[in-house]
Amino acid sequence: MILETIPEIQSLTVDQKLRLVWEIWNDVSRDASLSPRSESLLAERLAEYDANPTAVRTTDEVTAGIQRLKQRLASERP
Repeated sequence: MILETIPEIQSLTVDQKLRLVWEIWNDVSRDASLSPRSESLLAERLAEYDANPTAVRTTDEVTAGIQRLKQRLASERP
């Protein structure tokens, strides 16, 4: 696993890890094309959105859900 080969990643803050993921994704996306399966899945999801554009969550709603999950998981730790 990558964390075992680059242990410094574990010491990054959440914001730094997210930035790293963003930068890696941007790098990969410049060099990679979508597989037929990925293209099909993307087309399906875009069609679902086009059919019902109000059935989505905003970035704020997603972020709030993640924060709630993090708080719940933290409170369950021994």
